[in-house]
Amino acid sequence: MGFVLLFFVVVAADFLAVVLGVDLLTIDSCLATLDLRESASTYKLVEFSSGGKLSRHNLHVQQVGPDTVTELSTLHLSINDQTQDLHSSLILDHPRGYTNQLHKCIVAHPRGQAVFDGNVRVNRYAQQTDAGQLTRSLLLVPQATVNVKPNLQIIADDVKCSHGAAISDLEEDQLFYFQARGIDLETARKALIYSFGAEVIDRIPIAYVREKAKSHIAELLVPTVKSIA
Repeated sequence: MGFVLLFFVVVAADFLAVVLGVDLLTIDSCLATLDLRESASTYKLVEFSSGGKLSRHNLHVQQVGPDTVTELSTLHLSINDQTQDLHSSLILDHPRGYTNQLHKCIVAHPRGQAVFDGNVRVNRYAQQTDAGQLTRSLLLVPQATVNVKPNLQIIADDVKCSHGAAISDLEEDQLFYFQARGIDLETARKALIYSFGAEVIDRIPIAYVREKAKSHIAELLVPTVKSIA
């Protein structure tokens, strides 16, 4: 069984919080989010997805006023023959915007795939923008595939912007650190994989939903860790 969790927090003149949790078996999913950020507003999204043969999220956020805050956090698990796909677009047209996008994925099946195509565009009048984008992927088995395309387009000249991408298996020195302290390899791998995902899960602001997501990721990763240990 798979799971898709989206949590939105929007703060402007009023406060709105929406939680969407969907259990999935083998059905495909396609989600589209369109958001227009008004002046001095805050928009936060946390997404955790593990279900569906093919899951695709098209996300578009456009700033229509100054002094906005936008935080996008995503964790995708591909532990079977499945594809997890995120296409995002963030457009900044006004000054003093802050944006931070963190995308993480774990691929633990030889035919598993993850896709990230993220575009952040800082246009001419978006001066004093602070924008960051980072994608990190764990490939836990041979032939697992990830395709990432972080893209930062900067037209304004007074900005602080960064982006990066990292793709790897678990680091051997981290595993050795655990084993040197009497912790077996299976437990060490489980702890490192879980902590990799927890960075996103810990951003869910509702405790009950956060604990449910943690429990779900732990259940999913138990057979995965045993098969690769």
